Amino acid sequence: MAIDRQDSPYRRGTRYDVMPIPMVLEHCIAVDAGPVQLVVESRRLTNAILDATYAAGEIDEAEVAFDDHGATVHVCGPDGLEHLRFDCFEFEPHYHYIEQAGQTNVVVRIDEVAVGDPTAFTLRCLRERLSDMLANAGATDLAEALRADPAKIAGAVDEVEGLMARAASPAGDPAATAR
Repeated sequence: MAIDRQDSPYRRGTRYDVMPIPMVLEHCIAVDAGPVQLVVESRRLTNAILDATYAAGEIDEAEVAFDDHGATVHVCGPDGLEHLRFDCFEFEPHYHYIEQAGQTNVVVRIDEVAVGDPTAFTLRCLRERLSDMLANAGATDLAEALRADPAKIAGAVDEVEGLMARAASPAGDPAATAR
């Protein structure tokens, strides 16, 4: 008997049949990491932003009040398509596996009790798990390219770490200081 993993109470995250809210480009700084771009953004999430993005009813109205913020890292291919996103929000940190082929995304809550600080968790994932996570999101070509040149990602993640510190506060905009 085949079990649909999405129906399992032990599944990895929640699948949404929509793409995540697009990045706000004027709040972003891209860092070259070889076959991928790591884009750092100071991000805010509110119910008004959710409602404006999904005005056509693509998702159900949120049953909780969202007003969260923090540093976000978008992992994009050379074509600009996003495959992973880490939202190191103050109250509800999470990450996304973005499946471009199916135009879906899986949102996974970061358990701060188990893994500690969401920013440190994100940096560990970028340094140690990025290829596997990209493959899980369906970006197998990018995953293989990263495995072929792991040194390129190390320097980029060091730069991302500094940008994330600036983007973490509600008023923080790493792009503002770079202009």
